[in-house]
Amino acid sequence: MTRLDDFKNIYNNVDALNKLMEHDKLFNYMNIRFTRVSRGHVELEFPISENVVRVGNVLHGGMIMTAMDYTGGFTCMTVASGMDQVTQEIKINFLAPMAKSPFKFIGDIIKEGRTAIVVEIRAYDSEKKLCAIGLGTWYVLHDRTIGH
Repeated sequence: MTRLDDFKNIYNNVDALNKLMEHDKLFNYMNIRFTRVSRGHVELEFPISENVVRVGNVLHGGMIMTAMDYTGGFTCMTVASGMDQVTQEIKINFLAPMAKSPFKFIGDIIKEGRTAIVVEIRAYDSEKKLCAIGLGTWYVLHDRTIGH
């Protein structure tokens, strides 16, 4: 069974998905947890910690990018028909500093194609303030997986 097949079998089960990610060191370093997953939609959250902030005690832009990549990638995996997927690009607009946690990232499919999937990702602080918005494209691999 392929990685995407494994994911599709559990994508509507948040607990099983979080268990699948137990071995992902960066995911756990950031203390990310999926809170909602359905076809074409993913939500995840994580708390503020010394691991993810920069000087000034606000969420580091690289951590925002990383969380958006996880959100968008897993959103893509809920619909992708291939064996794996890779990030082609993500463009982010940083709108406001993120200091109040937990932080919530929400991904939604904008365009679903056979070889490319476009996802919009929104980042909110605990006061539901939109702090960043991203638009990403993931390339769907139909004949191979990456890193397996």
